[in-house]
Amino acid sequence: MPESHILPLQEGRMARTKQVAVVAILLAIGAVLRIFTPPVAGITPNFVIAMYCLSIMLVRPGPGGAVGIGLVAGAVCMIFSKSPIPYLNLISEPVGAVVCAFIVRYLPELAVGRYPFKPGVAAGLGTLASGLTYITLNFKYALHLPVAAWQAAFLTVVIPVALINVVLVQVLYVPVRKFLRA
Repeated sequence: MPESHILPLQEGRMARTKQVAVVAILLAIGAVLRIFTPPVAGITPNFVIAMYCLSIMLVRPGPGGAVGIGLVAGAVCMIFSKSPIPYLNLISEPVGAVVCAFIVRYLPELAVGRYPFKPGVAAGLGTLASGLTYITLNFKYALHLPVAAWQAAFLTVVIPVALINVVLVQVLYVPVRKFLRA
């Protein structure tokens, strides 16, 4: 039996209000975690990405809705960015959100028994898409840094953050889904 999502895209103001509230709360949680989590080995995990991936798993928006979630997440990330070019988040986060939404919508269900693994896959690939977009725009086009700097950022920042987000979203998805259904 295919997994049903928590907040089906129904007609009506109440359904849309609940979806917006879930996205807003999760993005706020991501922002708070991003503010107060100290760097680990020089890397500050981007919990905003994890939370928008989780919200996309729960709400299942179309591409337009995913872009909207990504733009809001990008604006939130800009506030806390340590980058010299924080507005690049307005490009990278919608890219990550759209990738996540397409995986959620079109990738077949991945589960062992009743335990789904699609949340971790969607979060990992969404984070990789966001991170690759960000470092490519930042390092290659804006700052004109050498390819070695791009590679170092990919290996030492993007991949670890993606792994953190995979674990976080995978662990949180089932309990949050159950909580929202109650």
